[in-house]
Amino acid sequence: MSAAEHQAASTAEAPKAGYKPIDEEAFEMKTGSDLGKAALFVALLAVVLMVILYFSQQQNITGVANKLDEVQGVKQELVAVQGQMADLEGEMEALVESLKDLPKEAKRVVLSSMLTESANKINYLSTQVETQAQQSKLQEIQKMLEEVQAEL
Repeated sequence: MSAAEHQAASTAEAPKAGYKPIDEEAFEMKTGSDLGKAALFVALLAVVLMVILYFSQQQNITGVANKLDEVQGVKQELVAVQGQMADLEGEMEALVESLKDLPKEAKRVVLSSMLTESANKINYLSTQVETQAQQSKLQEIQKMLEEVQAEL
């Protein structure tokens, strides 16, 4: 060996003050062990996060399903209300049509009550007259009034 190589070898092997030589096998094992623990921790953390995310999404899906059920219920109620509105509109149209005929109906009611009043007066008159001929004529008139009232 040359002097330069000898000196390089001696400086490389010469211990420095306060310096301990590194046991490279122990260093590598310790580093590998630490990385294994860190990897295990990260994996467990990932599993925990996945479980948390799964259950939170499951709750969200359940909540959305409940809301969808509520919306379906509201739609059914809306259809029922629309049916009731259609029925009410039909009833209103029928009422309007009957109100158009109201003057005729009112006239019929007034005429019927006047005929009833006239029949009652004639009945009273038939009890007050003196002759049988007058009574029979008044009874005939009363029958005619009843027939007219029946036709109304």
